[in-house]
Amino acid sequence: MKRLTFTQHTVRCPLEDRAASLTVRTDLDRVPSRRHVDVAACSLVPSMSFVPRPRSGYFSDIAPPASYLCEADSTPRQVSKLSCRRRCLGILNAAESGAVEPVRCTSGFGDGLELARQTLNPSLMRLLWFYGS
Repeated sequence: MKRLTFTQHTVRCPLEDRAASLTVRTDLDRVPSRRHVDVAACSLVPSMSFVPRPRSGYFSDIAPPASYLCEADSTPRQVSKLSCRRRCLGILNAAESGAVEPVRCTSGFGDGLELARQTLNPSLMRLLWFYGS
């Protein structure tokens, strides 16, 4: 399994409409439009630590069930996932240089079809070729 690198970015959050500092897991070998994989930390969503509650159990051999408490681990834990939907990943991936191929124009005859080929998806281009004249 390949290790991802952590990169720092500052973007405007689409949910809160404020600037946010992000720590993002990035795969540098991927294409630019899929380079940023996951948000590790966000300044708008602080990481809060918590102490887990003690677990309770029941004695199985006592007639009315009697409960007991298991020993709790008092080491604080942190939440590993963010609670937002991470829409900022799409913004970061779209803003990467080279994410979209620049539109080239050919000179002279057929510029319209060449621009359509570069910007439309193949199914729409197929319809244009079959039914357009």
